[in-house]
Amino acid sequence: MATWTTPRSALNLLTGVLLGLGASTTAWSQASAPLAPQQPPTERLSPQVRSHVLPAPLSVALKRSLIEPFLAEPLVIDEDALRAAPRIVAAQENRVLLSRGDRAYVRSTNGSALLLNPDKDQRFSVFRDSKALRDPASGAILGYEAQFVGSALLIESESTAVGLVAGTEGARVVPATVLITGAKEEIRAGDRLLPRPPSRWQDLVPRPADPGLEAQIISVYGSSAVNAGQNQIVVLNRGAGDGLAPGQVLAIQKRLGLATEKGDTARTLLQLPDERNGLAMVFLSFDKLAYALVVEVGDAVRVGDRLTSP
Repeated sequence: MATWTTPRSALNLLTGVLLGLGASTTAWSQASAPLAPQQPPTERLSPQVRSHVLPAPLSVALKRSLIEPFLAEPLVIDEDALRAAPRIVAAQENRVLLSRGDRAYVRSTNGSALLLNPDKDQRFSVFRDSKALRDPASGAILGYEAQFVGSALLIESESTAVGLVAGTEGARVVPATVLITGAKEEIRAGDRLLPRPPSRWQDLVPRPADPGLEAQIISVYGSSAVNAGQNQIVVLNRGAGDGLAPGQVLAIQKRLGLATEKGDTARTLLQLPDERNGLAMVFLSFDKLAYALVVEVGDAVRVGDRLTSP
């Protein structure tokens, strides 16, 4: 005999099956759900000193080729020696200014004619008349600066000739001929020639100047201006005799001058402290003078500014 389930019994059976399925699904979902990430432990830090060895600064030699465009070849010489040097008296086609590749005519002034000699160096440096460089404090002349303007090569000797011009008598001087091989600026009649000195250049290893060493800017090289900027050359009133050597770096101190306090009825003058304004590196030194390249500057550098060890 077949048994039929009543509708109410069937409903109860179906409800039980669905509840069972729901419990299984919930258990499966809970089992397959990803676990929540664990929080890392909290680490509390406190300030502490950490030491690290830095590479030694200013340890790389500075090659001439790197700064040659900014350099010059000043000459500190006795004024009488410069005036006795041969001078340019004329140029081709009556030119006033000469540059590289031009020819100039030179006459000796000390009685010793310029003669070609294959055993001697025939290269010359061309300089302009010297100017006195004075110490700003004492007023003493520290040396005479001859401005380098170019270089020349002797190609024909100085000589004499008779009857160069029709109707004249006696010997005439035939100036020596030089070829202008280089020019920092235009060369002109009146400039002097001196045998090219051996190069005093050495690869520079920048280093701080000795503590306590001080100097003062007394001139801007090759200019009548009192201001200088970066990559210009300044003249210092200290030299090798004072311990100043090529490669030494000094700090430029800008002089701020005097001021008066506002509201002060006595109008008391105040001397403002100097402020650091850049760096200069010595590249050439004489006994009482030195030449430095301004390698870093914040504001205009002026004649009279002090330089100290950094």
